[in-house]
Amino acid sequence: MQFERLQHKTHIADNQIIDVCYDPFTTRFSLSINGQRVYTRLLLLGPWRKQNLMINHIPYNLAIRWFVLWRSSLTPQQSSPQRPSITELLPTRRRKSIMIAIYAGLIARLN
Repeated sequence: MQFERLQHKTHIADNQIIDVCYDPFTTRFSLSINGQRVYTRLLLLGPWRKQNLMINHIPYNLAIRWFVLWRSSLTPQQSSPQRPSITELLPTRRRKSIMIAIYAGLIARLN
């Protein structure tokens, strides 16, 4: 069994390949479009991040919240059927944060 520290997920929006990477050890979040890194930040000191990005000349909003429950999304500033919205960039990270919150709640309830 091999342990992979970095969490990756690839999405497609506006015919662009969007690659998302998160390192839970350093809290570095990075987003690349067609192999070119457009956003990278350490989330250590700021649990809420918002950033405007251009994808295929269309403005998108990147939102990251990681305080108790993880949430990261990429939505167009003007929604339409032609412009997809990615409601969760890292679904495995979201599931893991929910499981940890449930576990912590159960342990706190038992004490």
